[in-house]
Amino acid sequence: MSVLHRIPGLFLMALCHVVVIYHMLERRYGKGKFVFLSCLYTASFVCMGAYIYSVGSITAALTYLVVAVCLFLFFCIVSQECLPKKSFLFLTYFGLFSIIDNSLKLMVALLLPHLSGLAGYYLVNVLRTAALLLILALYKRYAAPMMQSLADIKKGRWWNLALIALLFYLLQATVTILLYEKNVISDIYLLFIFIVISLVMCAVYAVVFSNISYMKKDAEAELVRQNAEYFSGRLSVLQNAEDTNRRLRHDMRHHIDMIAAYAKTGDNAAILSYIGEYGKEISEAAVRQYSLNRTINSILSAYACKAEENGIDFSVRCNATKELEMREIDLIALLGNLLENALHGCQESGKENKSIEIHIRLQKKILIILCNNTCSDDLKLADGLPAKKGIGISSILSVCRKYDGNLDYKIENETCSAYAVLNL
Repeated sequence: MSVLHRIPGLFLMALCHVVVIYHMLERRYGKGKFVFLSCLYTASFVCMGAYIYSVGSITAALTYLVVAVCLFLFFCIVSQECLPKKSFLFLTYFGLFSIIDNSLKLMVALLLPHLSGLAGYYLVNVLRTAALLLILALYKRYAAPMMQSLADIKKGRWWNLALIALLFYLLQATVTILLYEKNVISDIYLLFIFIVISLVMCAVYAVVFSNISYMKKDAEAELVRQNAEYFSGRLSVLQNAEDTNRRLRHDMRHHIDMIAAYAKTGDNAAILSYIGEYGKEISEAAVRQYSLNRTINSILSAYACKAEENGIDFSVRCNATKELEMREIDLIALLGNLLENALHGCQESGKENKSIEIHIRLQKKILIILCNNTCSDDLKLADGLPAKKGIGISSILSVCRKYDGNLDYKIENETCSAYAVLNL
C-alpha cells in the first residue's frame, strides 16, 4: 500500500484525536487558537506518519513511542488541567485507543483474512473512529460531570490515579508493539493475551472509578462544610439581631419615660432628636432583606455584616425568585465563594475606599451573577481567570460547568469583576 493511500487514514486518526481532546479537557485557549493549534498538530501528525511509512525501517516500538509523545505534548499545550490530571486523562484515552485499535486489527485479520491491505486499513480506521466518538458521547453524558466536579482534588491523588493508568497503558503498549512486529506471536495467542489484559484493565479501572467516586464525595463534603459555615455565620447574624431587638424591647419603658419627661417640659426639639436617634438604632438592628430567595438572602446578609466589620461598602441588586431550579449546596458554593473572594480581594487591595457590588438577575432560566470588588494592583488574569487559581475559583468553575454555564473575570479601574452565567 502506497504512502499516498495512507494519508487520508492518518488525517482521520488525527482529527479523531482533536475532537476527543476538545470535548474531554478543560481547554487553555479559545476556539480560534485551539483550531489553529489543532491544524498544526494534524499537519505534523500526517507528515510524521507519512515519513514513517515511506522509510519503512523504523521499528514498531519507536513508531508507537513517537505517536504517544506527540499526542501527549498536544494534550499539555491545549489543556489547562494540572499535570497529573493531564497524565491520567491522556493515559486513559490512549490506552482506550489502543484497545479499540488492537481489537479491530485482530478481528479483521482473523475474520477477514482475504481482505486487501488497503481495505482493511480503512475499515479499521472508520470503525475505530466511530467507536471512539460513541465512547466520547457516553463520557460527556455520564462521566464528564463527575470529572469536572473534582476540580479541587489534590494533585497527589491524581498522581496515584495516573500511576494506575500508566500500568495499564504499558500493558496495552506491549500488545500494540507485538501486534506490529510480525512473526513474533500468532494472532490467536495475541488475541488471548489481549483479552486477558483487557480483563485486567476492567478490574483496574473499576478500582480507579471507585476511587474517583470517593473523591467526588470528598468534594461534596467540602461543599457541605462551606454550607455549614455560611449558615453558621447567618445564624450568628440573626442571633445578634434578636439580642439587640430583645434589648430594645426591654428598654422600651425607659424610652417612653424619657420622652414623657421631655413632653412635660415642652421640649419638642429634644423629643424629635431622641425619637430620631431611637429610630436609627432600630433601623440598624433590623435584619436586612436582600432577596426573596432564602439561601441568597442568607449568604448576602452574612457577607454584608463581614463587609461592614471590615469597612467595606456593600451594595446589592437582586431579582432572583423565591425558588431556583438548582441545588442549594451549589448555590452556596457559587455565591459564597464569589463573595469570599471579593472580601479577600478588598482586604488585600490596600486601598482606602473599598467596595463590593453584587448584581443577581434571573432572566427566564438563565441566572446571571456579577460581582465587582476593589482589588490589588498586583492581581493578574490568565485566560479570563485569576492567574493564582485557588480552591474558591475551582469550586465556582465546577458549579458553572455543572449547569452548562461559564465564568469570566475582568480587571478595570482597580476593580475586579467576576461574571458567572448558569443555565437552570
